[in-house]
Amino acid sequence: MTVMASFVHPNLADVSLAAALHALSDPVRLIMVAKLDLGHDLNCTAASPCEPVPKSTISNHFRILRNAGLVETKSAGREMINTLRRAQFDARFPGLLDSVLANRPA
Repeated sequence: MTVMASFVHPNLADVSLAAALHALSDPVRLIMVAKLDLGHDLNCTAASPCEPVPKSTISNHFRILRNAGLVETKSAGREMINTLRRAQFDARFPGLLDSVLANRPA
């Protein structure tokens, strides 16, 4: 019997601005969100920035992003695929993601 991972995705109405800002405050998570914003679906391997980051650390970053309502995680075989919940997040926090991504360090 195969057990598929299930993830809790919060209702964005329950996500605070503080949680959203915390999720977007880390440079690695910001790189991940920028990649997702380009339309890329990411798993732990594809999400790593230039320097090597342990898979467990990337997994934790995805958990923080998921808890802030920024990503949706789905199981695809052995991989966990993450997509940006852009439309829903923008409806909850209009302009926030655009502003943060436009002003992120190069």
